[in-house]
Amino acid sequence: MSDQKKEQQQQQPEYVQVGLEQIATEQGFTASRYRIEYESGSSNKGDGFVGTLFKAYIREDGRDELKLVVKVLPEHELRRQQSLGMFHREAMVYNAVMPLFGKFQAEQGLEKEEGFWRIPKCYYANCDLEKMEAVVIMEDLQLKGFRMWNKSKPADLEHSLLLMKQLGAFHAVSFAMKDQQPEQFGPFKHLVDPMKVMIDMDPKKQIHALFGQMYDRAATTLEEDDTEAKKAFEKLKGTVVDSYVECVSSEAAEPHAVIGHGDCWINNMMYTYEDKNPNPKDIRLIDWQLSRYVSPILDLSYFIFICTDEDFRANHFDQLLDCYYESLSEHLKKLGGNAERQFPRATFQDHWKRFGRFGLLMGLIVLPIVCTAKEELPEMEDYIDRAEQQQDAEFNFGTSEQAQEMYRTRMAGMIRDVVRLGYL
Repeated sequence: MSDQKKEQQQQQPEYVQVGLEQIATEQGFTASRYRIEYESGSSNKGDGFVGTLFKAYIREDGRDELKLVVKVLPEHELRRQQSLGMFHREAMVYNAVMPLFGKFQAEQGLEKEEGFWRIPKCYYANCDLEKMEAVVIMEDLQLKGFRMWNKSKPADLEHSLLLMKQLGAFHAVSFAMKDQQPEQFGPFKHLVDPMKVMIDMDPKKQIHALFGQMYDRAATTLEEDDTEAKKAFEKLKGTVVDSYVECVSSEAAEPHAVIGHGDCWINNMMYTYEDKNPNPKDIRLIDWQLSRYVSPILDLSYFIFICTDEDFRANHFDQLLDCYYESLSEHLKKLGGNAERQFPRATFQDHWKRFGRFGLLMGLIVLPIVCTAKEELPEMEDYIDRAEQQQDAEFNFGTSEQAQEMYRTRMAGMIRDVVRLGYL
């Protein structure tokens, strides 16, 4: 082992080493013969806003190495505090939610190609709230040919349809389990939105200040002749956080709430392709730290309004909704349920009216990130430190002319569409 890699190994927290050693044992590596090495510089700027990513290798002479992606808490103290609850949620998803969902689908006779299994293999996930230690260790999807879409480019139809099909399959499991195994599903109804928890524990109201600042910036993107959009958007001023809290209320969504992904934007999914075919063959949903029990619409609205543009939605919005609902109905039937009984199309439309604005609310924060190149992304630690000192600290994303123009176009289109569709 090189001195550099020995140094990297020594720098990793003991609980990370413990997790990797457990994986080595479970995967049949020989005690005292295997070694654990780390890859330096494997986390790019902007790869993880909640945690720090790096790659680890379990190696033993005479057998294939195991290459892993490791996610740990940021070193910055305030970011660690803010991220801890989200790591706890992601660990719960990998350790409890997904195994139970998989077991239920298998019991219903669904093969892996039929149901929802589109998540990375998680070898180890642990979060100790008292010790403030958290780590998630997963397979490296890049080894299977999975890669991310360019976040600054609006998603096209084929990539969007594939996601809609998988969200339909994923949400169908919640509807079926709530109906058929209510006791097993019951504990998941307490998965409160992690951002709502942060809002409740924010005495300085930094989140209110951030949303307010992003609202003011978004309002400047509308043109003079956007009269209707301006009037409707003006009603949101000063109430963005309240509106957000209303949208993530499980009580408001019942009896049609489901376990959602929670952070359903293009950087949290990876696609694989066949040869030179630009259309995706498969998908994996990653980063489950904001998973929660809410209306199914939140995942859909989040992706559609933030990750596509105005022209695309004018041509394909209804097609995406149809694709999702058909997938939900099909998979719910395979799981022994009935969509018209458990989530009727009329209720689906009603939920859009009640929760469809959610994509716009999240877009106030996420769209500036979408429109900013990696090299232009600000350091989160700098913003957090400034916000601790002054409530109105600026959140500076997309300062280049190209980024600003992209943001103006995409944000104005988002506001106009949310208003046009009657969601605001």
